Amino acid sequence: MRLDNMLIAEGVAGPEKAGGANVAANAAAAAASGPPEHAIEHSDYRAKLSQIRQIYHQELEKYEQMIEKLCVYFVLGLER
Repeated sequence: MRLDNMLIAEGVAGPEKAGGANVAANAAAAAASGPPEHAIEHSDYRAKLSQIRQIYHQELEKYEQMIEKLCVYFVLGLER
């Protein structure tokens, strides 16, 4: 549950697969306005978050393709 909430808040997941994009954008803007010594940490965080988003969407796409294949398989199997 906590992971789901984090993914939604960071804009990785959600109803439109963009979830809390505004929340993530606001958090990034707030982080960018922080002290310069934390800029590198925030930059690393945003890079890792971007990587997580990319992997999440790739895996979600694989999942959706597999579901579609299974549905077709079962529908065609039942028609025989």
